[in-house]
Amino acid sequence: MLLRKPIVFCVSILLGFAVCGEPLLAAAQQYNPPRRGLPGRREGAGTRGTCLSGQKPLMPLVPADVLSLTTAENAVLYWYVPPTIAQMAEFRLLDGEIQVHATQVPLSKVGGITSYRLPTQVVGAMTMGKTYNWQFSIICDPDQPSKNRFVEGQIERSEVSSTLAAQLKQATPLDRAALYAANGIWQEAIATLGQERCTYPQDSQVRTRWAQLLQSVQLSGYVDEPLTQSCSALGLKPVTTRSLPLPRLQPGRPLRISPTPAIR
Repeated sequence: MLLRKPIVFCVSILLGFAVCGEPLLAAAQQYNPPRRGLPGRREGAGTRGTCLSGQKPLMPLVPADVLSLTTAENAVLYWYVPPTIAQMAEFRLLDGEIQVHATQVPLSKVGGITSYRLPTQVVGAMTMGKTYNWQFSIICDPDQPSKNRFVEGQIERSEVSSTLAAQLKQATPLDRAALYAANGIWQEAIATLGQERCTYPQDSQVRTRWAQLLQSVQLSGYVDEPLTQSCSALGLKPVTTRSLPLPRLQPGRPLRISPTPAIR
């Protein structure tokens, strides 16, 4: 009995993060969404545009309700882009109908998971706790924007609690991803695993955690898709571009995603 109490004390204090100094690896990389009840969906139905091919549609790697939280100074967003003849996509960040940031993101012809890192000054200007809309468009035809397939989502800047901050300081990268996911902070969960997968592509544990995270938000079909950018490319810088016509967003209506192209 005398030996039992210190053990129980150690486990009770550090449960969920470490047991007597040893890291506690999560059995599964599960995302716990914030309970907001926001409308949203990631895919639609329709015909395929002329510049996209393959069996899978353009897809944002975000939770099913399309809202994601970030605590980073320069959040990284991810999308699956099918094989395409388009060379560029356009990313926009919107405050209501006001465009606050726009840039182009280079694409790979072979298809896979592409990413874009929001600049520090853009994230820093976002109001804490306020929801912003984003739009990611494939530039199939710069002269006919109606042919450009796009997806939309929502992102919100959030603060890290003191308890979570203390846990993150002592955690390994894989455990940091698990902590972010358990606390509903999607962007840092996927960005941490994305960086680990990019740096250690053959690591079976990294691949398992990546798969578990995507499966927890019903994105199993994208687990094995390759990252189409090098590790250094995760820090892509904005470029000056001609802005494409901006679709009007009507208050009160769920964010929509352009029709999923038909399979050829």
